[in-house]
Amino acid sequence: SDNGMNMGHHGIYGKGNGTFPPNMFDTSVKVPTILSQPGSVAEGEVITSLHSHYDLMPTLLDYVGVENGEAETLPGHSFAGILRGESVDPADAVVVYDEYGPTRMIRTATWKYIHRYPYGPHELYDLANDPNERQNLIDDSSHQTQREKLLAELEAWFVRYVDPARDGTHEAVVGRGQLNVVGPAAQGKQRFGADIVYAGESTANEP
Repeated sequence: SDNGMNMGHHGIYGKGNGTFPPNMFDTSVKVPTILSQPGSVAEGEVITSLHSHYDLMPTLLDYVGVENGEAETLPGHSFAGILRGESVDPADAVVVYDEYGPTRMIRTATWKYIHRYPYGPHELYDLANDPNERQNLIDDSSHQTQREKLLAELEAWFVRYVDPARDGTHEAVVGRGQLNVVGPAAQGKQRFGADIVYAGESTANEP
């Protein structure tokens, strides 16, 4: 799968872009993933460490023994050791972003911070005590240090890895979602659907 799915969770039926602004609840962004190779990958193992889509390429290259020439410029890290039954140092955090909107998130094992450029609303969750993300602590002054730490880590990640020409923080989500890449790479083409389309309606005239 490429995303999670809210089935009534948080009052939502849909994924991250099922709300405006897009949401980053775990039920939207945690991705069901099954990896199998009978005889080589242990069966019935459930992994709870933090991983992301950007870890898949380095993991597959590592697993089949192909050198990753882009390892120093990309954010992903191999977790092939897990597939081999080895111990792997867990990631401290994973980052999720909405490429066609200004919503970005950083999640650790115990905290989640969501930042929406430029005006918010922002969110902070203590996942150790509130795993269902019911209480937004963003305005709780007792957690200011934690909030600032996560924001600094989030922004440092994007300074290192973002392509400024495709920076989604400059493009607000409109209509039913993305049609093309954002920024100059769109080459003047329409970036987003202009309206909401319901099942059975035609989109034949869109680029």
